[in-house]
This record gives sequence, C-alpha cells and structure tokens, in this order.
Amino acid sequence: MLVLLLAACSSHVQPPAELGEMSRNDFMTAMRWKNFKAAASHLQPEHRQAFMKTFTSLKDIDITDVRLADLQIYDEGQRFETTVVMEYYLLPSVTVKTFSFDQTWLFFAGADPAHQGFFIATPFPDFP
Repeated sequence: MLVLLLAACSSHVQPPAELGEMSRNDFMTAMRWKNFKAAASHLQPEHRQAFMKTFTSLKDIDITDVRLADLQIYDEGQRFETTVVMEYYLLPSVTVKTFSFDQTWLFFAGADPAHQGFFIATPFPDFP
C-alpha cells in the first residue's frame, strides 16, 4: 500500500521543462480568452497589479491571436526568455494590430511541489 501511495505522489512532480511549457501555454490561452486574472497569476506578485490595471481598462479589446514567436532556454531549464506576439483590435476600429513583447520566466522551487513553478519575472510592457 505504501509503495502505491508513494508512486501516486511522485507522479504529480513534473520536470521544469514540462512546467515551463504548461505555464507558457496557460498564459497565452488566458490572454487569448481575455482571462486577465488567470494571465496575471503567471506574473510575479509585484507585477500583477499593473498588468490588471492595463487590461481591465481595455474593455473594447478583442484579441484574435496570441502565439509564441521565440523561445530561448537558459540555466539548465531554470530560466527561459520568450517573445510573444499578440494580435488584437480595439473597437470601434476593426484594424488588427500586432503587439510583440518579451518575457523572462524563472523557475521557483519551493519545498512543497505544489508551490513550484515558473513565473514571469519581468513587468508587462506598456500596452501601445
């Protein structure tokens, strides 16, 4: 019984590479669906309020795409840098605009595997 319990617990620990990919995808999906609160949860706490202030004021934004344009992995998978491209339009305009921004993600290893993960260490840039 103990062996089964240990095996079940160890299956929830994911390698940093998998956590990184999941975090990036979760962030981009949240942005695509305008779930800014979920997207903000991927930023380090000191950057979340400014991010939320930016996007809650953009009530007429329609995001058509968010995609990864570049990925560079450093420090044995503990840090990665991305370039993300977001396509959007702001009503009443229907002209699609492109916003490209860079992010640095860092892996934080807490004592509890549930508190481990990647967070965006850079503040979100000014929205055009």
